[in-house]
Amino acid sequence: MDPLQITKDLVKIDTRNPPGKTAEAVEYLSELFSSFEQKVYAKEEGKENLVVYIRKGKPELMLTSHLDTVPAGDELLNPVIVDGKLYGRGSCDAKGCVAAICSAAQIEPECGLKLAFTSDEEVGGVNGLGYVFEREKADAVVVGEPTGSDKIGVLQAAVLAIDIEFKGNSGHTASHDAIEGAIYRASQYIVEKVESFRRLEGAYEAYREFFEGLGMEFLIKSWHAVFNPSMIRGGVKRNVVAPKCTVYADVRFAPWISIEDVRRELYADDVEFRVEGFLQPYGVKSDRVRLEDDVRLLKIMVEAIVEEGLKPKAVFSLGVGDTRHVRKHGIPAFYLGPGGGNLHGENEFVYVDELYRTAKIYQNIIRRF
Repeated sequence: MDPLQITKDLVKIDTRNPPGKTAEAVEYLSELFSSFEQKVYAKEEGKENLVVYIRKGKPELMLTSHLDTVPAGDELLNPVIVDGKLYGRGSCDAKGCVAAICSAAQIEPECGLKLAFTSDEEVGGVNGLGYVFEREKADAVVVGEPTGSDKIGVLQAAVLAIDIEFKGNSGHTASHDAIEGAIYRASQYIVEKVESFRRLEGAYEAYREFFEGLGMEFLIKSWHAVFNPSMIRGGVKRNVVAPKCTVYADVRFAPWISIEDVRRELYADDVEFRVEGFLQPYGVKSDRVRLEDDVRLLKIMVEAIVEEGLKPKAVFSLGVGDTRHVRKHGIPAFYLGPGGGNLHGENEFVYVDELYRTAKIYQNIIRRF
């Protein structure tokens, strides 16, 4: 159960999503744990999820991470080690996490312990942990994501999918001022909102004080809020000033920023808004999980990190992931996994020493649980 070798083996197995087929990876992991009871779940054919029962009992801890990766060229399925870094698609997100979990599970736990290796996290996790956890509950969950071995992902953003329609005065390019057109109006709005959302902060001091009280520094990854104009469509012809256009935006914000503040920030005269979807924030003090349950798991994770000589940090991220599939049931779940860099990029890597360090931290969590 060497985490470096397992990571290398998994990188070679194609689980790029789409299509996100996980059968070969599940077969590989199933063989690693051939002496343990197992169960395979599949909501969609080819997108198998594997659950391994290390020890049944109460309380029960689940360690889980996902097998699918984002797309990449075939060359990234060849793992390469350079200067203490293992390069390859999924090395960091999240096959290194899977490998560290496998390595950690070699101990004999006193608590109940099961492992879940899942599909489709990169496209929402509905076929993966979302499907598995409906059938395989636990009392607490640690989700492997590349936070870095000294960092616990404790909060994730609210996500608002919104369409914004702009109207303008139309006419021929040769005789009509483009400033009056919808696309020009939209471009002004985009520039303004990208900058103004980055300046939003809200009242986050209470969160910082809470985590510091548990012995953690509180880190905010990137910004408190962000406005991403991910698509724009409009216009009728190259030589016509556009009469209307629509901006399709991804808006994300921390739980300490109110929806009222977001509405005020988005507002503009003569603009129509249509909400396409909303995902609530998840994490400490932000969902239905009891605070005392979160605190118990956090203290265990903090002690496990400190045991390895590290200073634990609590992290808020604008990203979203699989903890929501657990926390919506009122069960505590946080992110922790070996660190690396360039995830989703062509030079994705995981630090080799992080694989071993995180495996030890996972073991420390199991012992304390």
